[in-house]
Amino acid sequence: MKDFNTLVTEHFKINSANITDMLTAQDVPEWDSMNYLLFIADVEKEYDVSFTMDEVLGVQTLGDIKKILRDKSVNV
Repeated sequence: MKDFNTLVTEHFKINSANITDMLTAQDVPEWDSMNYLLFIADVEKEYDVSFTMDEVLGVQTLGDIKKILRDKSVNV
């Protein structure tokens, strides 16, 4: 299983040293709507979870995604 930061690095082309829970779409040029949805799909597949539409649309930061995963009992 890939770790969360590896998925972030692969999708958004961010150096792992620069990944923080506070990163938003405004901070990451590669975080457009298509890449975001592809990222969520890979997160769901990697951790065997499903996000609701409200969860997908409510995310503002990488930390929000990690919180959703923790709420689904995923250790990130």
